[in-house]
Amino acid sequence: MLAHDSTTLLENAPKRVLMTADTVGGVWTYAMQLARALRIYDVQIILATMGAPLNADQRQEAETLDNLQICQSNYKLEWMPEPWRDVSMAGQWLLSLEERFEPDVIHLNGYSHGNLAWSAPVLMAGHSCVLSWWSAVKKEEAPECWNTYRENVGHG
Repeated sequence: MLAHDSTTLLENAPKRVLMTADTVGGVWTYAMQLARALRIYDVQIILATMGAPLNADQRQEAETLDNLQICQSNYKLEWMPEPWRDVSMAGQWLLSLEERFEPDVIHLNGYSHGNLAWSAPVLMAGHSCVLSWWSAVKKEEAPECWNTYRENVGHG
């Protein structure tokens, strides 16, 4: 019975995933490892990158994965200075990618886009948060200048 259950799980598993990743930190490594692991299950990854253009090493690494398609942008990330116009535009871009590629699952590696009007189910992986980092490192609540971040992340 267990073999039947695992076969059924694989048959019903998502085959197309729209995943976000920033190119300036450890999320890139996470995204590449996940894409590589899902490759053996024939899962196609549409990777929407933000933060900065891919560097040569990242481009080369991505090209080794035949189940990966990169959709690149330069939108600022939610923890960068004055990012909110970009975060909003990135949200519209991400929704257009969902419409274009019709993924089975949305995999977000940031917080602010969690509250968009997605059609597919959403999985959010939390990698880092300015507020929890501030609390852990500085032993105090982040200052008021992070209130917009606090609101956007909370809504996401």
